[in-house]
Amino acid sequence: MVGGSILASTGFTHLAFTLSGDAKYGLTMVFAVLIPLVVASIAYGWIAILTLGLEQSRTRLRHLAHSDALTGLANRRAALMELERWAAEAEGAPVALAIADIDRFKSINDRLGHEGGDASLVHFAAMLRRLAPEGWLVARFGGEEFLIAARGALLLGFAGVIEQMRQTIAETPLIVPAGPYCMTASFGVAARVDGEPVGSLIARADTALYAAKQAGRNRTERAA
Repeated sequence: MVGGSILASTGFTHLAFTLSGDAKYGLTMVFAVLIPLVVASIAYGWIAILTLGLEQSRTRLRHLAHSDALTGLANRRAALMELERWAAEAEGAPVALAIADIDRFKSINDRLGHEGGDASLVHFAAMLRRLAPEGWLVARFGGEEFLIAARGALLLGFAGVIEQMRQTIAETPLIVPAGPYCMTASFGVAARVDGEPVGSLIARADTALYAAKQAGRNRTERAA
């Protein structure tokens, strides 16, 4: 592009001065070379800026497509993709999963308003992120429901960590303008059996969560 611009500029300049015989031929030919170089440099710089901006926009869009806007956690889509990847890459390797649900979330909204409800979701998500060991998957699965998963984890040890998380959350109140607000959550835990589809694993954890709710909430139940 640059070379073509220079050849075209100098060619037309040479032709013009051949026909006119201007005495400043040499100086004009220098400008005929420099002008395309300057213009091309500006053009390439502008293209580079546009390309960088486009790539940054794509990165933001990818992040938004896989993240929950309110809590910053992975969203349902991203969580399912990651679980499917785990299942495909390490067939037979242990994968443990928990579904968590904030207890009586409607009453939180009723008492604190929707802003307070959002604050409780952010608080709960931050607690899960802080308490989950490195490498664990933590996601907002929908509404007030969250997913926590780990690969290479056996059910007994995983359930023990989840129970510790539940206790810590119950002991760490949400701070709102009206004062501290204690909130709890129920957890259903399941471990993947060889060849089990991800959907089945989630369904079993969800059934265990339902059992925890039925048993009085603020507790951890394991899937059969």
